[in-house]
Amino acid sequence: MNRTALLVLALLIGCNDGDAEHDHPHEVHHQPGEEEAPSIAITRWTDTLELFAEHPPAVAGEPLPFLAHITVLDGYRALEGARVRLVLEGPSTVSGEAGMLRAGIYRPEVTPPTPGTYRARLEVVGNGSVGGFEVIVHPDEASARAAAEEHPHDAITFLKEQQWRVPFETAFAARGIVRPTVEVAGELTTPPGGSAHVHAPVAGRVTAGRGGFPSAGQRVEAGRELASLAPTPGAPERATQAEVDVVDAEARVEAARAELARAERLLADQAVPARRVAEAERRVRVAEAGVAAARRARTLYTAASSGQGRGTWRITAPITGVIDRVAVSPGEAVEVDEPLFTIIDPAERWLSARVPEAWASRIEPEQGVMFHLIGEDEWRPVDGALLDVGRAVDPRSRTVSVTWSLVEIEPALRVGAGARVAVPAGEGVEGVVVPASAIVDVEGREVVYVQVEGETFEERAVRIGPSDGARVAILEGIEAGERVVTRGGYLVRLASRGGESVGHGHVH
Repeated sequence: MNRTALLVLALLIGCNDGDAEHDHPHEVHHQPGEEEAPSIAITRWTDTLELFAEHPPAVAGEPLPFLAHITVLDGYRALEGARVRLVLEGPSTVSGEAGMLRAGIYRPEVTPPTPGTYRARLEVVGNGSVGGFEVIVHPDEASARAAAEEHPHDAITFLKEQQWRVPFETAFAARGIVRPTVEVAGELTTPPGGSAHVHAPVAGRVTAGRGGFPSAGQRVEAGRELASLAPTPGAPERATQAEVDVVDAEARVEAARAELARAERLLADQAVPARRVAEAERRVRVAEAGVAAARRARTLYTAASSGQGRGTWRITAPITGVIDRVAVSPGEAVEVDEPLFTIIDPAERWLSARVPEAWASRIEPEQGVMFHLIGEDEWRPVDGALLDVGRAVDPRSRTVSVTWSLVEIEPALRVGAGARVAVPAGEGVEGVVVPASAIVDVEGREVVYVQVEGETFEERAVRIGPSDGARVAILEGIEAGERVVTRGGYLVRLASRGGESVGHGHVH
């Protein structure tokens, strides 16, 4: 469990009794010496809302306060700024409406005139309703108290006000099929032409190109000039050597031309074949090209040392894409092979994984592959095509490479990011299925926290089956249809250790 979550819950548990008394602002007054009747708890879910409500045993002709805690499941947060209406339909129909007492807490009140069983629903005005529960109205106080049930004493209490302040989520367990997977390390990459690192070809000073100096996030086309580089000699003797190279090249030209003139005279006297003249002409052309190259090199060094002249290297974009990194500034001096720009083609990402050779013959990487980025809990399906399964085992890592092409490119899928990849490797197993995040390791035991009521939880030891990364098959311990904690299980575990201090907050 991370330290932040521990600190948050410790603060919640550490509230003194005086503060906690305001968590649930309902009161039911009793006569001195009269035993307090347990409240009746109701928990229901829709696709978007969770209702946790409490009310005292209902008596005909008496006001019935209905304390409702309403959670928006998207983000698991308290519903704020709404109006709610409690509707009871049965022997008679009654309703009561109320606004928000505090974030997530509403208290409509009705007075059912007739005993009996009422179908009930709580309407969130303009945002649907939560139904599917009953309210039993008793003819008198004595029968109401007799019908009330005590809550189990060994349950874990974790209040709504605490749930809303920490990362928390729940979900229904359901029957399904989970294919076993092997989880391996992976990395997000690009195709071979999908990224480019532009380095300095020679040492020199960087200046803006004809189109201006590029910036990160700018899209560029292949061949576009990114910058100019005025070379500088790596050492003083390099400039001197450039002068020597020009003199040497000019001397070779003179020698080649003299040889050509001699060959032409001998050919006129028919002393040598015509082939000899052709070879001499070729050597002249090579020598003249050498002079031109030596003079260009001398010009570059002369321009760099004097600050004048036009001898520069044009630095161009090798691919079309977006500039991801600019490592230099105009006027900055760089060394040979120093990085200047990084360009990424955003159109495609590859996901590469390394599968241990022991599993390589059993994996089925064509479909059902999941992955998540390092540092994130969310598993994503590999929505794309299988590109390649390696045909050789890496001699060092003893792994086989597997590569997929991703279709959906999200901003979070950054080149070079690490990932965990779950690759199917066997037949599916049927069982009760829960998100993998619902499993909590408690001193070497796998447990799941079941939400018995909105604020009441139970720890269950489970026997787990295979996992596909995002989901786990439960072979024993919970049933389909039970609501389990999928985020924040360690906080419920900590609440179970908090003793009575965590359960404060209900004032009757």
